Amino acid sequence: MLDKFCNSLTDEAQLRIALKLGKLTLPVWEDYFIKNPTAIDQINALMSDSDSMYGSLKKIDIEFPKRALEKIERSFAVAKEQSIDKPIPIMKSDATLSPLLATCMQPLSNPQWDNTLNQSTRLVFTIVFNILVWILYRRNTDHHETHIYVAINQGADVLLREKIHSEKEINAILHEFEQLKRREAEDTNWENARPVGNSEQPDQEDIYRKIIGEKIVKGQGSQTLAIEVLRQMREERKSYWNMMDEYATGTSTTYSYDQEKQSYSRHEMDVIVASFSNHILMTESEMLSFISQQNIIDLRESGFEV
Repeated sequence: MLDKFCNSLTDEAQLRIALKLGKLTLPVWEDYFIKNPTAIDQINALMSDSDSMYGSLKKIDIEFPKRALEKIERSFAVAKEQSIDKPIPIMKSDATLSPLLATCMQPLSNPQWDNTLNQSTRLVFTIVFNILVWILYRRNTDHHETHIYVAINQGADVLLREKIHSEKEINAILHEFEQLKRREAEDTNWENARPVGNSEQPDQEDIYRKIIGEKIVKGQGSQTLAIEVLRQMREERKSYWNMMDEYATGTSTTYSYDQEKQSYSRHEMDVIVASFSNHILMTESEMLSFISQQNIIDLRESGFEV
């Protein structure tokens, strides 16, 4: 049985299988939205502002599952460098993954989820959720199955249902990892690992203090989050701009990555009398230091997935 086979494998092996199957199912998600381009609105209609979870994106786009799986892969690679034998417990404290889980939970916690899209397309999305919740939050479902097994099972289900791969081909993928046998302490190592810690969110008084130019420290990002922001600047061409800073100083400042000059940059512009407009190149160290001091909520308002 698939569940017994998966439970006999190391956490690392199960994660690698889930990621591999998850990536193979992505064409199902992408093809659905190519044929139904407005269907993404059905998902975003489930993401009510009144029920917003801390750290969740405001909207889900068509690239979200692919981006999420790639971020999980990057997190695993970093954790593997830190600990060859125990990468998954290290991933439990990766704050770059928590916004992805919060975003998944938004539509999935809505009672109307099962009435959206078709079953295979929904399963691609829930594969991502089950991988993330297993890494960050809990091992087992309410039905006493591990979330990572559920993700693997869902991946196999989609591939068979949509006739992308045969049972023989899926079994070949599974048996690539059969030599990675589970160790006794793996669940204990995960249980004892440090979870993601959310910083305290700024309250209304903090916001007022910021308007008048005072520095607040609640919700500041870590260096790990700052590194992820810089990656998104380079690879996804995102930029950071803070409305409150502009309001307080009269200067619009945008931080981004200059692809042509292969350097980070700061663009400063006088929004009151247009007396200056300056482009200033910044080193990676300078940008990292600056972003590390920014509030997580402000970074998310600029579109960063952190």
